[in-house]
Amino acid sequence: MLFALVLIIFLGSLDSTILATALPTIATDLRDLRHLPWVVTSYLLGVTGSSLIWGKLGDLLGRKPVLQAALAVFLVGSILCSRAQNLPELVGFRALQGLGAGGIWVIPHAVLTTLVGPRERGRYQVYIAAAGASACVLGPLAGGILIEHGSWRWVFYLNVPLGLLVMAVLALCLRRERTSEQPRIDYWGSLLIASCTAAITLLVTWGGIFAWSSPPMLVLYGTTATLLILIWRVERSHPEPVLPARVVRERVFRIVVPLSFFFWVVQSGVVNYLPLFFQVVKGTSPTVSGLLLLPMSLSGLAAYTVSGVAISRSGRYRHFPIIGALLVLTGLGLCSALSEQASLLLYGAALMVMGLGFGLVSQIALIAAQSACAYRDIGVVTSGVVFFRNLGSAFGAALFGTVLNRRLVHHLTKGVEAGQFTASETARIHMAQPLAVGSMDSAARRTYVDGYELAVDEVFLAGSAMSLLVLALACFLPHVHLRGTMTEAVSNKDTPVIPSLPVGDEVVRTALADLAHEGLQPVRRRARELALHHGISLDAIWLLCIVSHSGVNNAGQIMETMGIPRRTLENLLQTLRSEQLLHETNRRFSCTRRGSELVTDLSIILRTQLDSLTAAGASGPPDLRAFTVEMLAEGSVLRSGPE
Repeated sequence: MLFALVLIIFLGSLDSTILATALPTIATDLRDLRHLPWVVTSYLLGVTGSSLIWGKLGDLLGRKPVLQAALAVFLVGSILCSRAQNLPELVGFRALQGLGAGGIWVIPHAVLTTLVGPRERGRYQVYIAAAGASACVLGPLAGGILIEHGSWRWVFYLNVPLGLLVMAVLALCLRRERTSEQPRIDYWGSLLIASCTAAITLLVTWGGIFAWSSPPMLVLYGTTATLLILIWRVERSHPEPVLPARVVRERVFRIVVPLSFFFWVVQSGVVNYLPLFFQVVKGTSPTVSGLLLLPMSLSGLAAYTVSGVAISRSGRYRHFPIIGALLVLTGLGLCSALSEQASLLLYGAALMVMGLGFGLVSQIALIAAQSACAYRDIGVVTSGVVFFRNLGSAFGAALFGTVLNRRLVHHLTKGVEAGQFTASETARIHMAQPLAVGSMDSAARRTYVDGYELAVDEVFLAGSAMSLLVLALACFLPHVHLRGTMTEAVSNKDTPVIPSLPVGDEVVRTALADLAHEGLQPVRRRARELALHHGISLDAIWLLCIVSHSGVNNAGQIMETMGIPRRTLENLLQTLRSEQLLHETNRRFSCTRRGSELVTDLSIILRTQLDSLTAAGASGPPDLRAFTVEMLAEGSVLRSGPE
């Protein structure tokens, strides 16, 4: 199953990196250079506009059919792109392909959440990161080979066999989730959010083309504001909104969203313009400029791997984005301080430091957001983080492109006034179009390279300012203790008293669901007998199991886990104390001998039921016999299932 998820991410990443090599050939073959940027923009519009909707559909309908649908849309779009006869057709088909890619980027992360608990997720996300890094390296190479020995159309055909392989693995390995009720899909909200995200994406994309006060931009301002108002009116009245208010109210989510946005502004904005810097200022070829980014990619992957393993072992993550933001700041500062005469080795060292920072920050936002939300909101939280990541990438490319172009024109003004450039070169400078450095005379070339170096230094400074925002947000990121699972329990969200099982959500939920038909009935019957014997409720027994497992002393955590008010908790505690099942010393709860015997009684019965199913071998659930107290503390054993 992990192989399929990694292959999906590789497929999406490869499609983005392999196309960059093919764009010049596409423009030549279809004889249309003016609309070429829309090949990328339309795809970005589709991805950004659909990501939130795919995530919500996965929560409502199950992630297997939604992921299969997203892959099908992506493959149909790929086939149509390969058959396009002109650039407007290609732009439209790329938008369709982007709609499917929105699900490809969101759903695999949500599926990983159901298979692997939050604490182990960092280790497994390393494989996904490796897939993305491999695509970044192999994409341009594969694109060059396909174009040189075939056609640019094979760039899109390549998606088909990979996509069909993934579809086959998903059909065989991914279990379909059971939905307990008829889903209520927010059609109007989905349409409005898709339209609004498209408008926002156009704003940040056109910001580097049109003046911010030009008529097209003013129309987009008004359209975006109107759509935001309509979204607010529609979403607050729908029972299943695309982005529920309970998610927005979660403090971790409110910190993670801007942190992810500004981080990807920096990452996208800086990385997009580093190859141009090497080509213009250092005089390298396009191939060499791409290879010079390898130190950053490899160090980022190494940091991603190390931090993932550390998170799996310790369950702590808060210090990683702080250290990562400081390293990004250091790397940007080093790049800005290096002169034109500095060796490529020094630039590689600076990029390696920057890559370490990128690797430490990139995975934390998603892990933290997923760990702080309820299981039912995993899809929408994942899509929300991915949505703002994509938006940050688009905004970063547009913002830093605007900074580079405008500062370059400013720095070249003296050379233009001195007549160092020809009339055609001057016109291209004012239109923020690149110049062919090799065809310029020595004085003009020197002025252009110096101006370009100063402009790129100011891009690095802008990136440093954004990195300071990332650092500030990382310092305010709350810590959520990461456990081994986030089962679909009765609690409103994952809290420190939910048990720590060493397997993933889907595994535990599947085991409990299989046991619920027959295996859990004896332990439920025994729990009811004990409740009648002691004159207490099943909630009181659940509370006793929580205290026995976790030794929790925080009443607030218990109320959050059980979903009960303080008065109810106080009544339960008083009942357990009066029955001599629980005692309290200096507000610290612990089970008495009688209370421990009650929990042990239930644990033995549950272990017996697990014995019979574990003995069934591979077809049975995983061996959870050593974690019976944790399962009792989780609560679903005591509070769900038929009588």
